[in-house]
Amino acid sequence: MVVCTHCNEVLASPLACGGCESIFEVSSELSPFEIFGIPISARLDRSSLRKKLLKLQRLLHPDFHGAAGVIMQGIAEHNTAEVNAAFELLRDEARRTSWIVESLGGPSESSERQMPQIFLMEVMEWNETLEELKNLEDKAVAQSGVTDLKAELNVQRAELIENTLDNVESNLKQEGNAPPLTEIRRELNAVRYIDRALSEIASIELSLAS
Repeated sequence: MVVCTHCNEVLASPLACGGCESIFEVSSELSPFEIFGIPISARLDRSSLRKKLLKLQRLLHPDFHGAAGVIMQGIAEHNTAEVNAAFELLRDEARRTSWIVESLGGPSESSERQMPQIFLMEVMEWNETLEELKNLEDKAVAQSGVTDLKAELNVQRAELIENTLDNVESNLKQEGNAPPLTEIRRELNAVRYIDRALSEIASIELSLAS
């Protein structure tokens, strides 16, 4: 528990005090969870996270601290950037769980590039379908195929994310049956593949609409 050095109120974030509205110069090594004053967890309530974001943005807005001088305004600008970056990571389930995996000592995306073995056959089929859709001349048929593939990928992504969240929570709680972090990284790699495929689909949809 950290308290404000000015008013002794418990800080909701080490960056600013909600009581006296003081702001603090802090190390850039704070984790995204520390910046928002919340415990490390794979599952977060987005509504609560957004409320915290808006409160911190208000407390840290550079214009609010302009009269305090150039140094304090610089701290406000720096802290605002830290809050925004932390929010972008925490709001994204894949990025958030990826960060936790690495913080627990698991492999990074660059050091472990494999996907779950059971997933590979589906990837091959999806790649073939994407190539076919890109080359179809009949726009109506292509649009139908795009819609079906997009729906299938979104379902798979949701299932993967849900499973990954459960597995990360098991590791955080140090449960005996928690899966290895390498296995979780491979699930996240599968999510990244789906995200890239969905991005390709968005490009195909744009070309079909033109």
